[in-house]
Amino acid sequence: MSNTINFNRGTLKNLRDNGVPIGKKQMEYRDLKESGLCLLQYPSGKQMFYFIMCFRKQRFKERLGDSDTFTVQEARIWVNELRAAIYKGENPIATRKKAEMLFSELFALYYAENKDKKASFDADLSKYNLHLAPVFATKQIGSVTSAHIEKYHALKKEELTPATANRHLALLKAIFTYAVNKLEILTRSPASGIKAFPEPQKLRKYFTLDELNRIAIELDNEANIEARNIIKFILLCGSRSAATRDLRLENYDAQSSNILISIDKNGNGQFLSLSEKAKAIIEVQIRKHGKQGLVFRGVDMQSRMSDPSRVLARVCKKAGLPPAGVHSLRHSYSVLALDSGVSVYQLMVALNHKCISSTMVYSSISDKKLRQINNDLASQLSI
Repeated sequence: MSNTINFNRGTLKNLRDNGVPIGKKQMEYRDLKESGLCLLQYPSGKQMFYFIMCFRKQRFKERLGDSDTFTVQEARIWVNELRAAIYKGENPIATRKKAEMLFSELFALYYAENKDKKASFDADLSKYNLHLAPVFATKQIGSVTSAHIEKYHALKKEELTPATANRHLALLKAIFTYAVNKLEILTRSPASGIKAFPEPQKLRKYFTLDELNRIAIELDNEANIEARNIIKFILLCGSRSAATRDLRLENYDAQSSNILISIDKNGNGQFLSLSEKAKAIIEVQIRKHGKQGLVFRGVDMQSRMSDPSRVLARVCKKAGLPPAGVHSLRHSYSVLALDSGVSVYQLMVALNHKCISSTMVYSSISDKKLRQINNDLASQLSI
């Protein structure tokens, strides 16, 4: 058999079936279609793709990977990219040596760089430990392909939801973009160009004004006073639960009627404007705890309060309403604000959203003005 053949699944299977002649340690074959692509066949049956090329009296040789990991088409694309880079005067082999870093090592660097910059990094760390690490941790980052990431993305869609799968994809894109732009150990991200799955819009839970008044009545009878106060505060201000539980008394300014949220989910701080009723809750907490420390506290009156969703669910049940999480209070605040005539931009500022598209979701829920437009139009039609 000639040592120059057209690599494909069939010819590679034939090479493996024929094996290596007795007395030889390996056999080298060259691809007929892609210059520089070689394959080494070993007596064990293992087949390894190599890139071998001589250019301007310099010899380049690099192991690409075995035929069980890479398809012939993937190997050809890779060789084509290496050859093109060499023609440009670059040394992609030296660059690729850096790409032999393990994914676990790359994530460790990414974590150290971003853990203090991103408020939700704990969620990213959890995604890595529970999902990414078992799949990618021991892989060399240079061997991770778009096909690997697409397969993982699809798998998470089946195991979890399209939205969660997209969060995993976003994290992978961020990690590999860091490797390309910051560390410069990859020339291209394997996650680049992979599209997120469509995410069906879910119906957001919110309370009507009548339902909120029923909740308020039951809240006054709630035995857990700290939870009662924080639930009322969240409803009055539209703040996020986590950010509200992190509020500190020393950041309260009674004169300007605001309190500082040091850092929110989006990584930015905010001066939260307080209504008189919200200020009254802060003043109650000051009389109870003094002017230092957390505004709302756990059972020991020192530690950070846990999520009060269970208390809200208990209150909802007593009010004859289906249970809902604390974040539904933020939705309710937003819808009521728009129904009261607040503009979408004003609400965006109040909610501390980064972009107005996040706030626009509530405009589709608050349809009071839209109904009025439709009624005005209908009254002019003789139908």
